Order: sequence, then C-alpha cells, then structure tokens
Amino acid sequence: MKKLVLAVAIVSLVVSCKKVPAGGNHGVLKKDAAVERYSDDEQGTESTTSANATTEKSAVKVEVNGTEISANKGGLEESMVAFLKADGYKKATDDAALKDKWYNFDSVTFKTGSANQLEKGKEQLSNLATILKAYPDAKIKIGGYTDKTGDEAVNKKISTQRAEFIKTELTKLGVGSQVVSAEGYGSEFATVAADKSDAERAIDRKMSVRFTK
Repeated sequence: MKKLVLAVAIVSLVVSCKKVPAGGNHGVLKKDAAVERYSDDEQGTESTTSANATTEKSAVKVEVNGTEISANKGGLEESMVAFLKADGYKKATDDAALKDKWYNFDSVTFKTGSANQLEKGKEQLSNLATILKAYPDAKIKIGGYTDKTGDEAVNKKISTQRAEFIKTELTKLGVGSQVVSAEGYGSEFATVAADKSDAERAIDRKMSVRFTK
C-alpha cells in the first residue's frame, strides 16, 4: 500500500512539472502578439506618411533655353517659363497687361519673425535667376504679403523688407537690373479672416513675383 501511494505521488509530481504555469507561455504569446501589433502600427504610420507625401507637389525638370532646372510641377518656374515660351511677355504692350498675373514662390519661406533669413528657398531664387538670364528682356516685380493678424504697420514693414531681401538676393545672382521693384502689401490683399485658424490663414502669407514692363 505504501508503495502504491508513493508511486501515485511520483506520477502526480511528474505531471505537475509538465503543466504550463499559469500565465507562463500565454503571457509570452501575448507579448509576441503585442510586438507584432506594434510593428503593424509602425508600418501603418509609414504608410500614412507615404500617403501624405503623395499629396505634395511632384518634381519636374523645366527646360530653359537648353538648361534644365528642377522645380515643382505646376509651380513658379514651370508657369513662368511656359508664359515666356508662349511669347506672353513679348505680346504684352504695357504693364497693365501683366499686373494681374502673379506667380507665388512655392519653395521660399522665411524664418519666423525674420525678414532677411530664409528657412528654405535659395534653389528657387537661383532658378528664377536662370530664367531671367535666359530671357534678358523680361523684367519682374517682387511682392510680399501677410495675413490679417497683427499690427498692419508691422505687417506692411516686414512684407516690404522680405520683398526687398529677395530683390537683393537676385541682384547677387546677377539679374538685379531685371528686378524693377519690390513692394510689401501687408494684409491689403488677404482674403482669410483674422479669427480663422493658422492653417487657413497661411494662404495669405506669401511672396510672389510678376512680370512687368
């Protein structure tokens, strides 16, 4: 009888050792699953980033009298060159025929609160200089704009300073004689109300250029 009890005890001990401890492998599997889900989330983030990237303007090569420049498709360079190639400038008899057609700098931004430091945009200014050199008879005017927030006198001042800064940079690039003037308009032509979100008002904060006689 003692031998039988001992045998049963030994068998029970062996079986208990083979049992999965509560929360043991199950916890590990949950952790692995969590890692996989985290990885999926990361891929999802990358996918979302890629999706957002597709909404950005695509790059295009613009031919300027035998020279290729890189620009945004449908952007300032492509639009200005198309106008010049179509003899739009030559056909314009006076400034009145040109004054309503502005081209926005789509790659030029200033550092916050600065009128003489660019966040980015040197390449686009270089591109504009290349265009002007290819069409030496063409002349331009620079315009600076702000949204409706803040003091209007300050807005007018900083927009003017930024326009003049771009003129100075183009002069350094050798086309100063083709930049007839630079003017800041402040919020004069802003269309979005001051109480709208910053993202909505961003459309009014810009630097532009137009052809002139």
